[in-house]
Amino acid sequence: MKKLLIIVAIFSLGVLSAQAQRVSPRNGMSPDKRAEMASPEKRAEMATNRLADKLELDENQKEQIYAIHLENANKRQAEMEARKEEMKAKREEMKTKHEAQQEKITSVLTPEQLTKYEELQDENKKRMNAVRDARTNPDREKFRKGQRGERGTRGPRTQR
Repeated sequence: MKKLLIIVAIFSLGVLSAQAQRVSPRNGMSPDKRAEMASPEKRAEMATNRLADKLELDENQKEQIYAIHLENANKRQAEMEARKEEMKAKREEMKTKHEAQQEKITSVLTPEQLTKYEELQDENKKRMNAVRDARTNPDREKFRKGQRGERGTRGPRTQR
């Protein structure tokens, strides 16, 4: 009986430690906490506190360094928002170009070809969704191994 309890305890610890390693700090953080961390003020405060602990800064130095960190954090925040807007505009432009291309292609195809073309597009969407799911899945290594097996692997590189 004792052996059984010991085996169960060891197994439970193994499962718990494996589960603990799967959760990344970013995913384990609540949305409220993530939003709080995203503020330039909070980032500047944290950076200042880290330096204050390591360098034993006095209050005057802490205030000056906080001002420097806050200025840089605000600049980075503005740059990130500008990049987001730029990417959004590029995404919209690409979407309109893709729709125009699709209209041109469908105007050329016969009705039979059009149905087959739509089936091909559905297959491609399913494949891309599977890849996207594999990227966000904590067990993504399993997906990667499966993909390599389907596509085949390269042999060892040979010298030319």
